[in-house]
Amino acid sequence: MKRYFLLLIIFSAAFINAQEIKKEIEVKQATVFLQGAKVFGSTNVSLQKGRNTIRIVNLPNNLDENTYKINLEKNTTLLSITPQSNFLKNDELSDNEKKLQIETKKLQRQVSLLNIQIKNLTGEQHIINDNLKISTNDKSTPQEQLIKLTEFYRKRMLEIDNQVFLLNEQKTVLDESIAKLNNQSAEEQTHKNTNRKELLLEILADNETSLNLGVSYIVSDAGWIPSYDLRAESVKKPLEMVYKGKIYQKTGQDWKNVKLFVSTYRPSYNQDRPILSPLYVAEYTPYNSQMEIAGYKSKKEISAANAYQMREDVAAKPSQIPVATVADSQMNVIYELNYNQTIVSQEKEQYVILDKKQVDATYKYHTVPKLNNQVFLMAFVKNWQNLNLINGEANIYFEDNYIGKTNITSNYVKDEFPISLGVDERITVKRIKVGDKTSQKTMNTNKWETESYQISIRNNTKENIELEVLDQLPISENSKILVKTLDLGGGSLDDKTGSILWNKNIGSGNSEKITFSYEVKYPKDMQIQYYSR
Repeated sequence: MKRYFLLLIIFSAAFINAQEIKKEIEVKQATVFLQGAKVFGSTNVSLQKGRNTIRIVNLPNNLDENTYKINLEKNTTLLSITPQSNFLKNDELSDNEKKLQIETKKLQRQVSLLNIQIKNLTGEQHIINDNLKISTNDKSTPQEQLIKLTEFYRKRMLEIDNQVFLLNEQKTVLDESIAKLNNQSAEEQTHKNTNRKELLLEILADNETSLNLGVSYIVSDAGWIPSYDLRAESVKKPLEMVYKGKIYQKTGQDWKNVKLFVSTYRPSYNQDRPILSPLYVAEYTPYNSQMEIAGYKSKKEISAANAYQMREDVAAKPSQIPVATVADSQMNVIYELNYNQTIVSQEKEQYVILDKKQVDATYKYHTVPKLNNQVFLMAFVKNWQNLNLINGEANIYFEDNYIGKTNITSNYVKDEFPISLGVDERITVKRIKVGDKTSQKTMNTNKWETESYQISIRNNTKENIELEVLDQLPISENSKILVKTLDLGGGSLDDKTGSILWNKNIGSGNSEKITFSYEVKYPKDMQIQYYSR
């Protein structure tokens, strides 16, 4: 007897050791990359001495199984790790979902009863109609009986119509309530964890122990989008730059009260070095028109021509800002949020404040009267390369007023980064042509065209202003067409782009005039045209 009892104990101990422990981790920390996120979670597990099997359930469907990392404590050893997917998982209803389901069925039952009443009443109407038609067509029906039947028809039909109307009203109210319940049920499903990924772990424990098991992994359906708030109180104060992260995550797991890191790193799964292939050159046979061939001007030249024009782009006052701790490493910048965050799994993004800086800026006005007569107040940010900027959208505020949006471009090549702070209507600019372009001069085999322009400026502000005025001369791409400068009006000409820049200091209430002219020479049998690209 003792022998059987001993065998039973041994068998029971072996069965206990072989039991599978099912656990779900709680997310404690997340590092969000520009694309993807590294998630760390943990759970407490009671281990028996010897081998233990732990199944971690409800992990995100879009996690990378190659990135699992398991954190164990002393006196425990990880024997194996097996990623799995549970396609047989039954999604249980939450208590709230069960209540919504019960209430929906209750209302649907009431709608069904109303439909039965409406159906019966409508059927009665059909029977009355049919009987009336038979009686009316039957010449043997006495006139007195026909009159009574008609009176009954009119009275009963009115009663039925009233009853059907009231029943439809009740049905409409019930249908609206059911629609609300269905919408709420859909909202519950949005936040429901429908993940099916699982992780099967085999852990060897030296002794019976309680283990704080940590699991980390990388998911693809999360990330963040950089954005900024740029705020200037006046032209005499530094520019305030607020760094924001628009974070999204659709992992199926809510990150509740987690330690959050935001990283500028963008994980890449292609780590192969680039291989340079041979470059060949061959004779080119043109088949396009001269204008089409001219369109092949390199992107580098086009960007050089338009670089200064970036200043034309028209781009909440923060309250208490939880500024993060910034760590600048060799390959990326990491912002460690000083307060725990809750980022729920949903389609919407959530903003977090990452940093706030006071940035030195030079303020100038800028206008391009050839395109429009508006004058823009510009802030030129110095040493912007040291600001850890990433490409993103920026909201612009000036004197507590929202101005608009602009784009922060981290690959800008000039020393000062231009930011438009909006139009100042108090400064007026007008550009007019002086002389008539059609009055051309012909001599021998050539023609000359002379273009003259005058730009008038008036400063109606209460302060002196620094104003940049930008215009241009045409650039010839044909050796037979020559462009000659006659008068730049004191401006500075860029031969590569044809742009002319004037820097003017205009006192309060004062006016200024700029005049410039140029000449275009070409063969008299040639027709010319001006174009931009």
